[in-house]
Amino acid sequence: MKKIFALIFLLSLSPLFGQKHSVADVIVYDWEVVKNAQPDTVFGISFQKMKLIKLPAELKKFKNLRVLDLSKNKLVSIPNYIGELLFLEDLNLTKNQLEYYPLALCRNNSLRFLRLGRNPFENFPECIESLQNLEYLDMYDTPIATLPESIVRLKKLKEVDLSGIRFSKNFQESWTKKMSHMKMIFDSPCDCFE
Repeated sequence: MKKIFALIFLLSLSPLFGQKHSVADVIVYDWEVVKNAQPDTVFGISFQKMKLIKLPAELKKFKNLRVLDLSKNKLVSIPNYIGELLFLEDLNLTKNQLEYYPLALCRNNSLRFLRLGRNPFENFPECIESLQNLEYLDMYDTPIATLPESIVRLKKLKEVDLSGIRFSKNFQESWTKKMSHMKMIFDSPCDCFE
């Protein structure tokens, strides 16, 4: 019984414990722990709450990453090499200062979970359709005005979180109908002009 409690305790220390959408079998390490490790042995890295304005150049050599947590920083953009992480399945960019949707991500078709919530960018590109393995998209509280039509072609997409964004009732109804095969999360509609 003590072993079970110890295991639960250790799991609860993991940054991904309890997350609804994640890559379950990957251990995520803090950057300080792995920055000098053998790059091909590391599959998950967290830079959470490091107040970064740019990523360290050494990150580029971690080609086997499956999980990358960049949340709660001050990133205005991400480097192009993030799009070259061919095994990356889970990317968290929540609560940064991204001025634009990172176009480098359009080259990363291994992504399954993409979190972009609470960033200031307003436009969402058509190239999102290249993320053919995407299952979960979090855009919570990001002031986008609309969704690209190409998002409809993401057949594996199961959930899009658009809470915190005030869309009109017509917008919500239209997109819920277009994306009837998946869950769309909206806040109450606004009485705004279309």
